[in-house]
Amino acid sequence: METIEEMYPIFQQLISLATKIPLDRVVLADQGRTPLVGNDLYATYNPIPVRAYGQTRRKREFIPVIVETDPALGNDWQDLRETACTSMVFLLSVNFLNAGAATAAMHLANANFVTPVSDYLFHNKIAWRFVSNRRNLTGLLQAGLQPRYQADIHLFIEKTVSYALLRAAGFDIQIRERDGTYGLSG
Repeated sequence: METIEEMYPIFQQLISLATKIPLDRVVLADQGRTPLVGNDLYATYNPIPVRAYGQTRRKREFIPVIVETDPALGNDWQDLRETACTSMVFLLSVNFLNAGAATAAMHLANANFVTPVSDYLFHNKIAWRFVSNRRNLTGLLQAGLQPRYQADIHLFIEKTVSYALLRAAGFDIQIRERDGTYGLSG
């Protein structure tokens, strides 16, 4: 994942699978839109990146030359694209509104153990840590009670950052041992 926008449809599908709410009734929060019409159950979600965690893993691949090189260096010159991968802790805040909100919030507690959800997590390289306590936010709405519940899903997700490395900034090293074998190269 390079941008949080890449994760929106993945989070939407995850919440739909975990709570059995139809996909079109799971919407991204804080878009300045009016709430969904009707009294049917729906959910809003707000992904919040918390922190990077663990050791960085780096991948490099050759890319075409970005900056012109000196012809004296030869024609087979390539630059590199480095991708740094870290685990990122995410807080996925989910609100459930209307009839069925309590049940939908309850479904989150064990959702990562249910086969379609665990398969989906594995396929998208997401680690489900835990779900917070569910909070009852039921309140008055137009002279009636509107059931509202809120819970936070804590996740680990692989975050990547890619950037170009100019090959001129690096060089190859090979160390040959006395017995003729190569001991180190890089």
